[in-house]
Amino acid sequence: MLARLKASSPWLPERTGLVLRAVLVLGLCELVRTGLYVGFLPQQLSAEGLPLSAAGLAWTVHYAADTFCRSLGGHMVERYGLRPVLGLAMLVSVAAVFAMPFAHTALLLVLLAALHGMALSPLWPAVMTLSSVSAPEATQPRAVALVSVAAGPFTGIGFLGIGALSSVHFASSSASRLHDIGGWPLAVLLAVQGLAVLLSLSLQGRGLKAGGLRPDTPRRAAPPMSLRRTLAFLIPAALVQTLALSLLGPVITPFAEKMGLGQWGLGGLLVAGAGTAYALLGLAGRLTERFGARQMLIAGLLLAAAGLGLMATRPPIPVYFALAALLGVGYACLLPGWGGLVSGLLPQEGRAASWGVVMTAENVGMASGPLLGTFVWDRLGASAPFLAGAALFILTAGVYLWPSSMWRSGPAAERRETGN
Repeated sequence: MLARLKASSPWLPERTGLVLRAVLVLGLCELVRTGLYVGFLPQQLSAEGLPLSAAGLAWTVHYAADTFCRSLGGHMVERYGLRPVLGLAMLVSVAAVFAMPFAHTALLLVLLAALHGMALSPLWPAVMTLSSVSAPEATQPRAVALVSVAAGPFTGIGFLGIGALSSVHFASSSASRLHDIGGWPLAVLLAVQGLAVLLSLSLQGRGLKAGGLRPDTPRRAAPPMSLRRTLAFLIPAALVQTLALSLLGPVITPFAEKMGLGQWGLGGLLVAGAGTAYALLGLAGRLTERFGARQMLIAGLLLAAAGLGLMATRPPIPVYFALAALLGVGYACLLPGWGGLVSGLLPQEGRAASWGVVMTAENVGMASGPLLGTFVWDRLGASAPFLAGAALFILTAGVYLWPSSMWRSGPAAERRETGN
């Protein structure tokens, strides 16, 4: 089984272990992040008599600090290496998580949340860059897509597991200082973050420069103007497509109730969509390697637009499940298509910092989506967020369909021309 897993890996055999350790660090940090801000802190603050809005503010500030420091974080990792920067980041994260239950004012809580966000900012651009440079050019789309979805199960465990553990803990009538500051939920969070510290200290990239973020073989770097043009091309699309995905977040539950689906029906829709996406991701990655990232990205965007647009027509209830599966197919195509496009256009030099810039734009779109979704729901009705999402997907697909010199230039084209 292990041999079969290695054979199906998109990464070079000598780098697979390094990438998997880095992905595990990423997943553990996402488990802690979700468990802390969604599962633990709201109940901790409620037990202390602090307003629930303090937990929401802490989460927002944490997310904003992570988002807007990602480019700098990626630059620091590329300059000093994976192990030193991520090792320090994990140690700061442990300290921030440990100090959270002792923050008895909203101001101190927000400052700790900001520190925690800045500490985690190098993580995503570093792991995405490591994944792309550790794979042959043909398998880079699949490599990046696998990292993109790897955090999902960890996020779910943090939300459900730490949330349930916190509910049991704070429902207990035990009276002790250990109970007051978090007890078992905090101990589990610290243990998981401590494991991430130990794993981060093993991230030494043998045969790679900058701790694993640049190949030893020199490649022609894109000139500064080309990099600026590449980022100017990628950033709006990154923002728009994540905006389209996230605007349904706050309205999907009331929409399900309005359509008569209920909570069980909504759960079934999510399982149908997510299950289809996960099941087809490997196949979509291989198709991306065969037909190209741009083509698969366009197909994914148009399939997702079709799914959302048809949902807006309020079809019979059984049809919703088929449309959720259609959305899953679109998302399975979109992930490796987008990952392959970005990894193909970004230069080797400064790639982690460039990934950080792109991911900042993605997070801005993700953060803006709920506001837009609730706005169009209130002003235009229950179908409006779905139509808005479909329109944004079609707009983004139009950007990639438009003839552009970007498809004939950039680092990927240069590598093809030089044979590197």
